[in-house]
Amino acid sequence: MADLLRVVQCGLGPIGQAVARLVLDTPGLKLVGAADVDGEKAGRDLGTVLGLGRRLRVKVEADAARAVRKGRPRVAVVSTVSSLREVKPLILDLVKRGVHVVTTCEELASPTPAHQASFREIDRAARKKRVSVLSTGVNPGFSMDLLPLMLTALCVEVKRISVTRVVDLATRRLSLKRKVGAGLNLQQFRRALADGVVRHIGLLESAHMIASALGWSLDRVEETIEPATAPRDLDTEHLRIPAGAVSGIKQHARAYRKGELILSLDLQMYVGAESPRDHILVDGTPPIDLTIAGGVAGDVATAAIVVNSLPRLFAAPPGLLTMREVPAVTRFNFEDLAAALKKRKK
Repeated sequence: MADLLRVVQCGLGPIGQAVARLVLDTPGLKLVGAADVDGEKAGRDLGTVLGLGRRLRVKVEADAARAVRKGRPRVAVVSTVSSLREVKPLILDLVKRGVHVVTTCEELASPTPAHQASFREIDRAARKKRVSVLSTGVNPGFSMDLLPLMLTALCVEVKRISVTRVVDLATRRLSLKRKVGAGLNLQQFRRALADGVVRHIGLLESAHMIASALGWSLDRVEETIEPATAPRDLDTEHLRIPAGAVSGIKQHARAYRKGELILSLDLQMYVGAESPRDHILVDGTPPIDLTIAGGVAGDVATAAIVVNSLPRLFAAPPGLLTMREVPAVTRFNFEDLAAALKKRKK
């Protein structure tokens, strides 16, 4: 089966590495470059960095632009940071080089009032070069926004949507535990929260994606974060959490329309969380109540949705896109990719 699509991976953290491995295993895709600013990764063979036990003859570059020049990709996957301000220069540089982009940057999942100007700037640049830019992932990008929206297709009326995602961090990577403050004492947590260090990024983006798709003009969106605390000493593979210390977060977003609560998003991510699940309740006609027992596994599913979205990226129009604006993403299909690339050339 021919290699149709040349791919460069920018960012080789846990998610970036998972994406790179999946690209290597997916017929029709060819991984032609990789970049990471980490000095322990830059300069090494990508196969070594990925722990494959074999060389790929692809050198990890410290500079993404150099990786793109050498690899001549059609698309770049950017899995670096959550901050739109930090990732925007790289995305604009890739776009100006005529490279399509799929990114896991959470703040690019859907435009919020604070990021409207940056969205317009990237969209104009992408349209000018006739390339597509898409932010995707499990949350935001699917579990707490796209999936609820898909369920509303069954309704003739939607009054309110509630989404709850419960994640047990016990078996998740250390960096994710640190991101939500696991292991901190309460004073440290409050300080980190005030500094903006501890939080999940994406609830506001999910709220605005849902509201935009349903034509809801919001009065306001409120977000709150509180710590979850360990009821007893908790031992995980990477971290020991003493009783009374922070084990994670409980984060909530509430959206109001005409003074009424119409959207509730609740994310609980902490070590020892009971009954992990994704639960969606649509108060509509007819009402819909959906639970994914165990919840969607974030790391594996994020890599999957990034790779699975590639055929849809090329079937979509140029510009900056959200997941609700691309054709429905399904398991990667070689024929879909071939057809989309052929149509894009016309």
